[in-house]
Amino acid sequence: MCDHCGCRNFAPIAELTAEHEEILRLAWEVAESGDESSSHSLPPLLAALDMHVRKEEAGLYPLLTQVGRLPAAQLGSLEADHADTRTALARGEFGRNEYYALAAHIEEEEIELFSAARFTFEEDEWEHLEEAHRSQDPSPGLREVKDR
Repeated sequence: MCDHCGCRNFAPIAELTAEHEEILRLAWEVAESGDESSSHSLPPLLAALDMHVRKEEAGLYPLLTQVGRLPAAQLGSLEADHADTRTALARGEFGRNEYYALAAHIEEEEIELFSAARFTFEEDEWEHLEEAHRSQDPSPGLREVKDR
């Protein structure tokens, strides 16, 4: 993934990026297993994906929409990607094609959305994003990325 704009210096973006890396690692294991039902990576992938999606859909997406950086059509597409990935995993239909679609979705977020947040959000938006993350995941989780 990229790091050309410095967006990872902001704790909420660093946290989402670390989650992306873990989701992709687990998703590849599931895609390569050939049988999601027997993959030991499926339960942690579903848990990580569900938490991550809640954070994005409660924090990043609404804030970017509010500041005019996420058009309704793109928002709908991103949310549909989340639902499609979850459905494919639940149905045992997550293979390489679905993995590559997930990777493309993550690339769009990291290159377009994270950069947009970096250059648009003011202190209030960053605080709101951190609060949205905590409301979805009150445990310390990946927040240690703040200390890097």
